[in-house]
Amino acid sequence: MKNLYQEKNLFFKELKSEVNEFLIENKISVQRSESNILIAIFLFVLWAIFFFLYLTQGQNHMAWAFIFSGLWALVMLPIQMSVMHDASHGASSPHSFVNKVLSLSISFLGGSAILWKKQHCYAHHSFTNIHNMDHDIDTGQVLRLHYSQPLKRYHKWQHYYAWALYPLFVLSWIWWGDFRDIMFNTYSMSKTQIRFAIFETLLIKVWHVTLFLVIPSYMLNSFWLAISCYLFSFSILGLVMVVVFQLAHISDKQLLPESLKELGNDWAVRQVLTTANFATNNLFLTWFIGGLNFQIEHHIFPHMSHINYPRIHSIVKARCQHEGLQYQSFPTLISAIKGHQRHLIRLGNFSELSTALRK
Repeated sequence: MKNLYQEKNLFFKELKSEVNEFLIENKISVQRSESNILIAIFLFVLWAIFFFLYLTQGQNHMAWAFIFSGLWALVMLPIQMSVMHDASHGASSPHSFVNKVLSLSISFLGGSAILWKKQHCYAHHSFTNIHNMDHDIDTGQVLRLHYSQPLKRYHKWQHYYAWALYPLFVLSWIWWGDFRDIMFNTYSMSKTQIRFAIFETLLIKVWHVTLFLVIPSYMLNSFWLAISCYLFSFSILGLVMVVVFQLAHISDKQLLPESLKELGNDWAVRQVLTTANFATNNLFLTWFIGGLNFQIEHHIFPHMSHINYPRIHSIVKARCQHEGLQYQSFPTLISAIKGHQRHLIRLGNFSELSTALRK
């Protein structure tokens, strides 16, 4: 399907014009600054309450330690997927300083804001699902997510063991991913940028250990209880965060290009073809994961607040249908999970000759 959609290079221009007209007519702000800041304040206050209860009530009984560590982890999810994610794209506020501060939520958790921006905002959004360019689909051959990746014997079981590995996603990113990207200079940073990234990463890891291991060990009077709750809470974070990404980009619907040229010149068309929405009628899920179930809208308008995605959803879908583009969407969360599972099974059992079967 080489250059199949190259002729549609006016798609984004026309879509953007329609969306801007809708926002102006309805007096809707692109960033929705006040709403995003109020959401951030509410979530951080709620997180602080649960973390405080984890440290204090966990002293009385081990069950309370696990309950409140699980609750603060659940609150941390919308902080990362809503507050941090919007801000890292400059979508929380028209003021760059506000976006910068809110984007540091990732550092609060323990990840490098510098490396996240390069990995997610630049590499992933510019080269979505493209082999050797989108690092999100490269697991070092642990999983086979792309048809161009080598097929190993153990991949025939990946649709089973993947779900045991997904909870480790955040821990792997914090304790290995950031250091790997610095050591191998994954994003071709200058020497000055590397030095600053090293300083930032080391400082953040000290903060991470202090907040999530040292202080709980002291307050709970038990290192083993603290580390058990640490693994429990970060497994919750890892499972939800990685599954949200996988459902949006890795299933039996989205295209997985071998090269940038394969899908033509229109950047927005590439985003539509390599992305899928899921459960867009689920209001709670939309709030909880920061609108990332409207992944197509996010990828086409990354600088727009996620609060606006449901509002422009019908406009984007209608424009795609008008252009003859497949607007990929799973009706429910379960159907999206099944689509991801089918993809894992297919790529674990087909040889490299199955490349011809790519959708």
